[in-house]
Amino acid sequence: MNDGPDGGSGFSGLYKVAALRIRRDLEGAAASPGVGIGPAYVVDRRRVHVPRTKIEREEVEAEIQRFHEALRSCRQQLEQIKARLPHGEHRQILKAQQMMLRDPDLILHTETIIREELANAEWALTATTDQIIATLENADDKYFRERGSDIAFLTENVLQALLGDHPDELDPPTGSVVVAHDLSPADTARLHRCHVVGIITGVGGRTSHSAIMARSLQIPAVVGIEDILAIVDSGDLVVVDGVHGHVIVRPEAEEVAHHAGQRDRYNAFEQKVRKEHAFPAISTDGLHVTVRANLAISEELDLALRYGAEGVGLYRSEYMFMNRDALPTEEEHYRTAKLVLHRCAPYPVVFRTFDLGSDKSSELLDFEQENNPAMGMRSLRLALRERGMFLAQLRGLLRAGVHGPLAIMLPLVGSVDELEAGLEVIEEARDQLATAGMAHSEDLAIGIMVETPAAALIADILARRVDFISIGTNDLIQYTLAIDRENEAVAYLYQPLHPAILRLIKSVAEAGARNQVPVSLCGEMAADPRYTWVLIGLGVTELSMHPSAIPVIKNIIRSSTSAEMKALAERALQAQSGREAEDLVFAAMHARFPEHLLHGGGQNSGGDPTP
Repeated sequence: MNDGPDGGSGFSGLYKVAALRIRRDLEGAAASPGVGIGPAYVVDRRRVHVPRTKIEREEVEAEIQRFHEALRSCRQQLEQIKARLPHGEHRQILKAQQMMLRDPDLILHTETIIREELANAEWALTATTDQIIATLENADDKYFRERGSDIAFLTENVLQALLGDHPDELDPPTGSVVVAHDLSPADTARLHRCHVVGIITGVGGRTSHSAIMARSLQIPAVVGIEDILAIVDSGDLVVVDGVHGHVIVRPEAEEVAHHAGQRDRYNAFEQKVRKEHAFPAISTDGLHVTVRANLAISEELDLALRYGAEGVGLYRSEYMFMNRDALPTEEEHYRTAKLVLHRCAPYPVVFRTFDLGSDKSSELLDFEQENNPAMGMRSLRLALRERGMFLAQLRGLLRAGVHGPLAIMLPLVGSVDELEAGLEVIEEARDQLATAGMAHSEDLAIGIMVETPAAALIADILARRVDFISIGTNDLIQYTLAIDRENEAVAYLYQPLHPAILRLIKSVAEAGARNQVPVSLCGEMAADPRYTWVLIGLGVTELSMHPSAIPVIKNIIRSSTSAEMKALAERALQAQSGREAEDLVFAAMHARFPEHLLHGGGQNSGGDPTP
């Protein structure tokens, strides 16, 4: 886990050095939970200098061959790193990076520049990847903005192979904290065998691949601390609090002792809840709550299953449409869904049809400028407009459905008319496959996301037409309380326990129960242990969340009775305001589960802001 030096005499020599420089208290994004204490190992890499050289026409094919040899060398290097790792999500991320090095768009564009501009391979590759990175940096979705660093690191590796420059591998001493402007997934993977106790970077977020790998390898990490390399020197004693996103550089002796105690308690608790990961979330009086995972990429699935997910409650298929030159084909949808189903078996996977628009745009679609895109052409509305694109996805999903329990979920359904229009397209996709003689599932479960007050208020009507309902609380809160969740000026009004929200959740849960339709909740409320009792007490029977939150939420349920959960929900429903409900709910949960509130939940984990 996160074992490292403690607050004892082992740090005495470091304190003599640290005393010469002032203490610094820094805040960043909590990327991987845990507490690490150790001397800093600073990594400061400069960008490879790229010369531009004009080649002769007869040298073009040789230059292209040199480019391909560099790609092959980098793929082999990643394979060697991957081979030294245990099975898990980190291996899948490295595999994805190997696939990037085979990307036909990257390769063909680089070859075109070599041929048409008679440019050397180094320059052609840089021109190609600079364009890709610029596109990613302009993406509205944070996940894809952070993919730019992955491309940059791969480019550096290929350039080093082309230039014959092979920098030494990272080799931090055991028990150290790695400090860098950024780390590639390959860098992070190498740290697994070095037994480092923490990672700090100057850039990045929770959805960067290096952050995902840090979580998978269980290394505490804090990212996004600007100018970190100007603040920390190698050998400085550092505390990394990956639970709260807090870093202390050159801490006082008392602080080291305090955080060492926190680290030990954290690790002991983590070991306890993870030992129980395979147990179902059944309350002490027999209520079974299904706990599933929210995924954006298939690489997250291994972590979800390792943490005890009973399937996937939300697979965000829209990421297949972003930052590419052509729409995903029916075959791509089929292969992706089939892969996830096979890896998730025997558990079910709920694929949400593409939820594009608003804060998730795609250059493949013509989005008109809208004054209020969150209220505009998005989600199912957009899919019904782009019928051909919608049908291609549905055909792929229906074909994949023969390989396992796949469900289709329609996002942002606001009326019976919209639902029936969506169901009609699903039937059209079935008819097309039948006409073509292609195998497909005839009995897929079809469900909807309830994300608007309108859908919540007619949930009883919608429930009669679907197999399941999933409440997307992030949008439901935004639309119900008229609050832009991206606007910091009104962030204080974002209250998940507002009486209106609690009443809507209860109403939807009751509508599902009356119609024997399961009701899940897949917003960030599901991942926050402060809300677990209230949600289940309101009648929600399934929770879906980011994978790292699963062990803690399951442990809370296993330690509770359905009666006490329902009692707290009833008390919250009587509150006159969101603040009043928060006070009583948070007090009750903190009194009962103080450690759980430190180890999971949206308030510390900074989970994906959508669905």
